[in-house]
Amino acid sequence: MPKKILIYGGSSLISKELINIYYKEGYNFIIFCRKKELVLSHLSELHMDNNRFKIFDTDLIDLQKNLEIVSKLEDNFDGVIWVAGYTGDPENEFNNIELASNNIKINFLNPVLIINQLLPKIIDNGEGFLAVVCSVAGLRGRAKNIFYGSSKSGLITFLSGLRQKFHNKISILTIIPGYMSTNSFKENAPNFLITSPKKAASIIVKSINAKKEIVYINSLWRIIMFFVKNIPEKIFKKLKF
Repeated sequence: MPKKILIYGGSSLISKELINIYYKEGYNFIIFCRKKELVLSHLSELHMDNNRFKIFDTDLIDLQKNLEIVSKLEDNFDGVIWVAGYTGDPENEFNNIELASNNIKINFLNPVLIINQLLPKIIDNGEGFLAVVCSVAGLRGRAKNIFYGSSKSGLITFLSGLRQKFHNKISILTIIPGYMSTNSFKENAPNFLITSPKKAASIIVKSINAKKEIVYINSLWRIIMFFVKNIPEKIFKKLKF
């Protein structure tokens, strides 16, 4: 029987590369996405058999719809990769409760609640896995992205708790990507800190296969964040970055 994988956030460029890798390995797919037509375009571009895919067009902000879809999934699957996320509107959301609430729901609350319902469907034969894309922003709070960073920090902590709870059943991978060369990338960052979706997908799959707990897509971020996390708070609060 073919293996099955669920990818949440299936219309992203990273997901496109992940699909390409797992398709070649013979997997069937359950895809959650906001842009079904874009996923279908990717499948056509890569000459893939649509019959190996179940695609659900849904928005992460709509928790109830997502939970209803999950409750109706009949098949168990070998793994879940969570790619969805939302940087938000940091300039305006601090004084706008709706914008702040949406950021927290999309990056923390709704993923946690949906993943919690997906966990029983992951095959616990020692080979099942959950892999979640988080962010370096979740490793220390900054004024630049208070709600996004706080939400990603909560997600990282959630995964740490799951890892302890299910360590003898499934592997759980926390993915720290840093800057990605995607369509939504707007940071003015040096090239050596930017990773392509294709390279990121390859590193994610290798890390899942190796049953790693945490992976930095660009290893330089591990070094950078080591120093950032250890700056004393009385100094850090005065920094502008």
